Parts: sequence; structure tokens; C-alpha cells
Amino acid sequence: MKEIIHNNDNLTEKDCHNIVKRAKLIVENSKQELLFVVEDNNMFLIGGHVEGNELDNNTLIREIKEEAGINFNPEVSNPFLCIKYLTKDYPTTNENTLYITNFYYLKSDELIPNPNNLNLTKDEQSHGFHLEYIPKEQSLARLKEVSKTVTKVRGAVFDTIDAIDEYLNS
Repeated sequence: MKEIIHNNDNLTEKDCHNIVKRAKLIVENSKQELLFVVEDNNMFLIGGHVEGNELDNNTLIREIKEEAGINFNPEVSNPFLCIKYLTKDYPTTNENTLYITNFYYLKSDELIPNPNNLNLTKDEQSHGFHLEYIPKEQSLARLKEVSKTVTKVRGAVFDTIDAIDEYLNS
């Protein structure tokens, strides 16, 4: 598994007492399209924060239910990419944080979103949240175009670019 580490503050993982974990999923269908979350001018992968001692696979099941509106149990095992951020004074002063995002992939035609059964936050609803399949060969160029005018969490879009790039080249 490839690991990308962002550490501008020269911290060690032992320096970080706050740990935030995420699990994200690249879904590719038989048409060679990849599934993306689209909100305003932002593109992400389906997935989100790991809650408590939740396993990544359980996070993905929960997030698929919330964001795609379906009960779907993806059979994913090991992540193919891990991106870590070691950050000083975030989210508050004197709080060193380690952010870990594990990226998985799944080839499946069974993940068909049900837009009538989503469980979205008010923020997601107000920003036009929807899922969109994009041809695999166009996905990286589209992400790079979005990154020029991203309106939400820039890091998440750039992490998505890294994950798609790694996926396409592996």
C-alpha cells in the first residue's frame, strides 16, 4: 500500500493526541465509470469519518447508506492508499492532530444510488449534493479542473486527485 504523508510542522505521530480517521471508496462500474460525490464545485469520493472504534468497512457501509441511499455491503479488504496529515494547532491551539484517510476500491455494478433515500446533512442538501458516475478516463482531468475553483475543503479534493491518480496507475 502506498502512503502519502503531509507534515509541514515536523511532528511525529506520537506528538499527535487527536486522531481523525476517514475511509473513502472508489467505485468503478462495468462501463469504466467512477462514482463521485458532487457538491457545488467540489468532487469527492463516497465515504467519510470513522466513528469511534468503527472498522473502515463499517464506515463505508454506513456512508453508502447515507450518501447513496442503499444498503450495500462492499467486500473491501486492504486499502491501496493511505494519506496522512500531521498538523499542529488544529482544530484548536495546542492540539496536534493526525488525519488518516484510507482509500479502497471496488469494481461493481450493484452500487446504484437511490436519490429518494439519502440521509444528508443540511449543509450537503444546501450545496446540491448528488452522486455522479464519470468516465474513468475523464475523471482525473475533471478533478484537476474542479481543484482550480474548489469551494469547500481543498484538501479533500486534492486527496481525491491523489487517490484517483494512484488507482489509474496501479
